[in-house]
This record gives sequence, C-alpha cells and structure tokens, in this order.
Amino acid sequence: MSFASVTEARAAGAVERGWVPAMLPAGAYELRAAYEPSGWRRWGLFNFRTDDAELLRVAIGVEETTFDGMEVDIPGRIEWWPVAMRGALDSQTLNATGLRVYRVKDAPLVFAVNWSQGRAYYWAVER
Repeated sequence: MSFASVTEARAAGAVERGWVPAMLPAGAYELRAAYEPSGWRRWGLFNFRTDDAELLRVAIGVEETTFDGMEVDIPGRIEWWPVAMRGALDSQTLNATGLRVYRVKDAPLVFAVNWSQGRAYYWAVER
C-alpha cells in the first residue's frame, strides 16, 4: 500500500494496525508499506525532509549498528524493495550506497537510513 503522507497513513489506520511505525516524523512522505496478513512481519519505506532528520534520529536511536549477519526475508511480490536489501545483507555494499542501519531500542524494528537522500527503509525483526 502507498500513502502520500504520515497523515494519510494514520487516517487509513495503517499506523494503528502497526503497518507503519508511529515513530515516523510528521513530515514523512511517499510511504510504502507491506505486511504479512497472518504474522508479525512488515516492511516499508518513506522519504523525510532535512528538517525531520533529527526527529527521526531521536525516534530510532542514534546508535548505528552493522548490516553483517542481518537478513531480510521479503516476499518477491514487493517490487519496490531494493534488490540489495533482500536475503543476507552485505555491509560493504549497503554502506557504499549511503545506507546506515539502526535497531530501534524500544520496538522490534530495524531502520536502514540514507541521511543525505532523505530516504529510509524499515522492517520488523523477531525479539
């Protein structure tokens, strides 16, 4: 599913249902979200304004981690998810694209953020 803004995602119930994280900055836009209907898995992407970068940093935590050892098992039908972020993730490749990765302290989520492009991806992880 796609949403023009966080406001639109909230109005559609996507935040309430957990498909879109509540912690996204109010200015996030061009959201895409996918979820597993019978499970906990979910994936998404969004763009954010430069003005919202610090709000996003605070929301997800400022401690960067590594992609090494991470896997993203995402259904092939989700075409908008980057090929380089499917299966076993390679830190060197993803860091070269400008992506940095963060595990959210208070939620079972991982965010991969390109701060200079204002784009972020998220996915749920088991705890």
